[in-house]
Amino acid sequence: MRRILAGVVVIGLAAATLWAAEAPLGPGKPAAAPEVKSPPPASRIDWRTDLDAALKEAAASDRIVFVYFRADWCQPCLLMEAGTFARPGFEKYLTDSFVPVKADDTREPTAISKKYEVRAYPSLLFLSGTGEALHMVVGPQTAPQLHAIMERVLGLAKALAAQKKSPDDLEANFAVGNAYTGLDHLRRAEPYLKRACELDPRNEHGRLSQARLLLAVVPVEDGDAALALKNLAAYMEEFKDSPEMPSAMFFQGEIMLGDAKMDPEKLLQARQVFDALRTQFPKHIKAYEADRAIDVIDARLRAIKAAAGKKEPEPKAAPPAPPAVPAPAPKEPAAEKESPVKL
Repeated sequence: MRRILAGVVVIGLAAATLWAAEAPLGPGKPAAAPEVKSPPPASRIDWRTDLDAALKEAAASDRIVFVYFRADWCQPCLLMEAGTFARPGFEKYLTDSFVPVKADDTREPTAISKKYEVRAYPSLLFLSGTGEALHMVVGPQTAPQLHAIMERVLGLAKALAAQKKSPDDLEANFAVGNAYTGLDHLRRAEPYLKRACELDPRNEHGRLSQARLLLAVVPVEDGDAALALKNLAAYMEEFKDSPEMPSAMFFQGEIMLGDAKMDPEKLLQARQVFDALRTQFPKHIKAYEADRAIDVIDARLRAIKAAAGKKEPEPKAAPPAPPAVPAPAPKEPAAEKESPVKL
């Protein structure tokens, strides 16, 4: 699992990132659109515009459709066209494994954009030859970033094809679940990971412990950090001697860090988890990642301390006057109800 919390990659087909350009309200170019002094170099990529034809081409050649949503008034789009798409070797890599489609929404949204409810640019959509949406990215990507994403999408497509041929194969099901998780599609990974657990009930192949770890963090996709942490605590108790323990501790710390934001107490709790990880497993790769996480936490704590030092102390309120009549006896407090936990 490469990213449990946030990142450039987003789940779903209609989300935007900080660096994406929002679509204008209404057709045409927005009034405040920036002027482009020099157009980017012409791309050598043979972009298709007919999605249906591209899907047929992809199905016939065992490739994936790569749809690029762009607009002339989108500065991040121009940056990608002048940089990422113009990178030497990118054209061949793209056309070898993908069928490139361009949806130009400069004047008005294209039919493709309306179908997939695109509202931010650039957006990059990956479709199987049957038209199934495999993954979507919103926001500009450098060539190395896009290459890494494309490799993961290709891995997912390959795993899905293998699982379709052997639906009861342990490795095929785990590979699909792991591939979906690598793209942050936790809920889509869930059924394949559960099937892998059923096919390795005694952990004889090591897939039970691995799949159960990934299943533990599925609630993160729904924003339920508390349930994910509860699942991880149960996992670490059940599989405390498994090789996945460092990863489980790291996931625990990452979720706590994401939930803490600028809360000093929660930040310190997350720091304790990362510190325990690097102490117990000093040579594991997750220990090095824990070091970086601790640096982030320490920076936040320093910022909180500095901000607190700049605030002027508030004047203390005068003590309240004694009551003129005796206060009534307190009522018995009602028992608190536990919040329901959903899986």
